[in-house]
Amino acid sequence: MQKYKMNEEISLRKNKFFQLWLIIGIITGFAAVLFFSITYLNNKILCDVDCRAQNEVALILVLISLFGMFIGSLTYYFISEKYKKKITKIHKDANITLRFLGAEEKAIISSILSNKGKTTQSKISKDTRFSRVKIFRILKKLEEKNIITKKPHGMTNVIELDEELKKILIG
Repeated sequence: MQKYKMNEEISLRKNKFFQLWLIIGIITGFAAVLFFSITYLNNKILCDVDCRAQNEVALILVLISLFGMFIGSLTYYFISEKYKKKITKIHKDANITLRFLGAEEKAIISSILSNKGKTTQSKISKDTRFSRVKIFRILKKLEEKNIITKKPHGMTNVIELDEELKKILIG
């Protein structure tokens, strides 16, 4: 298990490294094509000697904007990596929290999660194949722990996961 996690981490680092170089390569390639296109147009088609100085200023402005685009891409890349790590940590914390639930409670929470955090008590009964009494008792425990809320809806109850848990577990 430990070896698998290390291989997964190495794979993620290689993937991040590849993404970084892909960003650098795309922007560099775009800048090179733009630079050579403008130079060719200046030399062969558009200008004589007098207007080349004016076009060089335009070329410098284009290169400065490409450099800004490059810096912006790198900044976005590193910021998005930071948030990915944060989201991963939140999901791990949520999974650790759910470890404290019993197997039957986890089955009910899984049923609720598979229905996007809101379902009916009868749907949970169909999903888990637990008896109605068992589901009632487990839901009562979960409601006491403030994990779910239960609201009457006709002949059944609507079961909804706590909003904070829904944000963490569903996204």
